[in-house]
Amino acid sequence: LENLTDKDHIRGAFKAYRKSTYEEIGGLRPHMGWDTVDELLCRYYKWEIKTDESLKIKHLKPTGAVYSKSALYKQGSAYYALGYGLWITIIAATKLSFKKKKLSYIAYYINGYIQAWKDNQPKMINADQEKFIRNYRWMKMKQKLF
Repeated sequence: LENLTDKDHIRGAFKAYRKSTYEEIGGLRPHMGWDTVDELLCRYYKWEIKTDESLKIKHLKPTGAVYSKSALYKQGSAYYALGYGLWITIIAATKLSFKKKKLSYIAYYINGYIQAWKDNQPKMINADQEKFIRNYRWMKMKQKLF
């Protein structure tokens, strides 16, 4: 668990799936953000996500530890592919930039998002899933505020 994400987010290679869940979400996506879209699709299909805090894992490269400008730009593109929308992308980029104490992250994320939108890059989800994901993200943000 990291202090950058909710307690129910599991980092990439530390995940396990039921075969039926894996099949229903369509497997893993070969795209940055794959380890977020899988969880969002699990929620979309009403699967339960569990974390086991008794398993202690030392991640040698915490999120964003060595992000290059190109990786930050790709993260913005991933937010587009996840269907977040520009406002959620701005909020997420701002949150991470403050936690990492690097305000420049915001510009890279937004530029990556806008370029993906201009290029009409493919998304990792369909229109119904995108609507669910946006609503879910807004609901989670509102829960944190109230």
